[in-house]
Amino acid sequence: MKFLLILLLLIPVITSSAKPKSAKSQKETKGGKDPKKEQALRETVKANTKFVINFFKHLTSRSSQEKNSPPKNVVLSPFSISSAFSMMLLGATSKTHQEMWKGLSLNNARCREMEVHRAYSNLLQMLNEPKSSLQVHIGNAIFLKDKLTVLESFKDDTKRYYHAEIIQEDFSDLKKVEKKINRYVKNKTKGKIDELVKDLHNDTKMVLINYVLFKGEWQKTFHPDSTRVGKFFVDENTEVDVPMMHRTGRYNTFHDTDLPCTVVELPYKDNASMIIAVAEPGKIHEVERGMSAKTIQRWRTSLIEGFIDLSVPKFSISSTIDLKEVLRALGIRTAFSKDAKFPGITRDIKLKVGKAVHKAVLDVDEKGTVAAGATAIEMVRFSLLEKIQINRPFISIICEHKTNSILFMATVMNPSRK
Repeated sequence: MKFLLILLLLIPVITSSAKPKSAKSQKETKGGKDPKKEQALRETVKANTKFVINFFKHLTSRSSQEKNSPPKNVVLSPFSISSAFSMMLLGATSKTHQEMWKGLSLNNARCREMEVHRAYSNLLQMLNEPKSSLQVHIGNAIFLKDKLTVLESFKDDTKRYYHAEIIQEDFSDLKKVEKKINRYVKNKTKGKIDELVKDLHNDTKMVLINYVLFKGEWQKTFHPDSTRVGKFFVDENTEVDVPMMHRTGRYNTFHDTDLPCTVVELPYKDNASMIIAVAEPGKIHEVERGMSAKTIQRWRTSLIEGFIDLSVPKFSISSTIDLKEVLRALGIRTAFSKDAKFPGITRDIKLKVGKAVHKAVLDVDEKGTVAAGATAIEMVRFSLLEKIQINRPFISIICEHKTNSILFMATVMNPSRK
């Protein structure tokens, strides 16, 4: 019998005004940069972006094809999914490894595998670096059966490259293990998620957890007094009432002529932004299908700053995604089957992936910055402004600019639904 490795990806993604504890950013090391290291970082980020788009398009395609069901919101952190499965590459061989390498789009990276793992180490270090007004906290943990002999090379490499915490537990009492895992997750996510695992299979020997906590402050705050209930047009037959945040000021925008959408960039403090692409009526799935790495690059390079009258829904949405079918569609099949090979993890028993679950939460509200820009904004004449209302289904992308990483993607079909 193959024993199970449970892969759980926990992604609470939160935009709020809460500031992390004060800490000075680490100083960059003196001297010139390593060209090979820089190239590996760029190639890995490019591969991640390709995987992001492939995964997102497969997921939203499946969601849009579900018959007799209302439009669904989709939230995910593709960076977390790719980094977790890249960590598993350290223990995979043969067809299992080949499918994961290709499915993660790493076959497009012009660098060796160990350079990719080193690039992830650099990415995690850079993303987790303390900032004054932006918090990105990404971490990995592996809960192991205490009597399972895991190769020291796997332990060392997951710690070195993925900063993973190795925790050994007595898996004979799975309820007790569940409580410990859930307590660990609750602490790491500051209480946002208090029950991640439930009903672990009796054959479970390992649980891998990945989490991302994102807290960003808007550069340009939305004043709560300006929030009013407005109409959001889910489709031609459905409209819902949602709280609409409102602000007038300078924003980067772009009217796409290749895809039927209007793009707006909402910057956070400290080198990150949310890009919103609101589709023309009834054309959200056309925008989803047309997404590519080049699309996002075109949006980011085509943005032009101007004064606009902006309305954005205030919302809180979440998703629980069974990754298995989407990953199988991307070619990662053997890892879930009886033919799975992870000899780089342990030689005691044979392992396969039993579950791959991704949970995500996205909260968007008025908070995020001090009102430093409000005075200048109030001086603008409304009659001269373009009016952009995010009152139809839209795609949302959170980008971290220093590493050029996409941390989060969502399709918001109905912001009134949790």
